[in-house]
Amino acid sequence: MNNLRNLKITIFGGTGFLGRHLIKYLCNHECIIQVPTRSPAKGYFLQPLGDVGQINLIKFDLSDNKKLKNLVENSDIIINLVGILYEKKRNDFIEVHYNFVKKLVDNIKIYKKKFVQVSALGVNKSKDSLYSKSKNQADIYIKKNLEKFLIIRPSLIFGPEDNFFNKFAQMSLISPFLPLIAGGTTKFQPVYVEDVCKGIIKILKKNIKNKIFEFGGPDIFSFKELLQILLKIINRKRILIYIPRKIAILMAKFFQVLPNPLLTEDQIKLLDNDNIVLNTNYTFRYLDINPVSLELILPEYLKRFKKY
Repeated sequence: MNNLRNLKITIFGGTGFLGRHLIKYLCNHECIIQVPTRSPAKGYFLQPLGDVGQINLIKFDLSDNKKLKNLVENSDIIINLVGILYEKKRNDFIEVHYNFVKKLVDNIKIYKKKFVQVSALGVNKSKDSLYSKSKNQADIYIKKNLEKFLIIRPSLIFGPEDNFFNKFAQMSLISPFLPLIAGGTTKFQPVYVEDVCKGIIKILKKNIKNKIFEFGGPDIFSFKELLQILLKIINRKRILIYIPRKIAILMAKFFQVLPNPLLTEDQIKLLDNDNIVLNTNYTFRYLDINPVSLELILPEYLKRFKKY
């Protein structure tokens, strides 16, 4: 499948951060894009990324099994980007990350479609995080049941709409300090959203299958170092305060009852494990991609937070 032109690609989770960038790349390769979403009106911002009629927003709920079957049947490739960082009443980790993927895989198996699952780096290593457990269970089910699958496990993804650097930059505007959870020693290998998209496109064009890729940027940083880089770029001096794990968990118990929590207990558990590339066989190097350093990209989209 060296040519993606006119292939119908269905992207679950296409209205999110990674989705909008991936859709732009797929449109440049003249694919026909279907984006199932609970609220099509909120996805209209995607339309200008493609030509007229190239991007189709379809009203869809994760529980709609009949429509799920029809979407799979009428697609050439299915890409799943669906994921949540914290649980809500109806959307818990198991329901979103595992049960939905299981239903999706069961349909893909019937119609023998190609499937790309975007998981997360380290989900097979973390023992306590429900986020990681649910993602890893889905990955295992995919490997056991599909003939043509690809699993992408990126580290922390950064880019203009990311939920990490933007959140802490925003926090720095109103707070005299930034928190270092569990010492801030957890290591990350931040990867640029555009590089993740390039990787997925190359994998599809090369018709690679039945592989797990780990995507990380060129540099490894601790959580503390990432905050220091952020503060330097936006030219703000803030105190980095060490928050012991037990205190952080108490804080998380309070925050996680809010609609959009700043911190949850599960996110603290994720920080118990480094988030770096360990599988050296299938990475950007295998695809001849040289990932971009975050220090080249962050200044561009964080300048709105910069103090002059």
